[in-house]
Amino acid sequence: MTHLPSSARMRLVGHTDPGARHAWSVHELKQGVTEENQAAAGLETPTLDPRWHLATRAYAQLQQGPLTPRHRERLVEEADGLGLRPFDASLIIAIAQDHARTGRPLQEAEPTLMLVKPATPRSMSDLVRWTLASACALATTGFLLLWMAT
Repeated sequence: MTHLPSSARMRLVGHTDPGARHAWSVHELKQGVTEENQAAAGLETPTLDPRWHLATRAYAQLQQGPLTPRHRERLVEEADGLGLRPFDASLIIAIAQDHARTGRPLQEAEPTLMLVKPATPRSMSDLVRWTLASACALATTGFLLLWMAT
């Protein structure tokens, strides 16, 4: 392999050419997109998991002081909004309390949190279901009456 003498000067060719500048900027943009995609692929699901979200909220609250009954109720209500049952919310809060009490970081609780039943997808509310069932019953009754009248 040949070495260039230290006195050799190198220069960028085409740096004033608009086409070359555009090609370099497009390459940089593509490189930036590639890096972002690779970073996003490394995201772990616990940040999106409702169990993890509730545990971090409870843990943060516990770092500020003891968990009052009012704070606990708010956490359970928030868990309900995330699709978690009250029992599962209480388990998650207890896991966060145990880690806060012993001074362990919450990241160590991930295997234990995965034992809690995941959130169920939200279904239609009871009112919507009853309304839909009533409408179907009325429509069926109407069709039966029309059929019997003919």
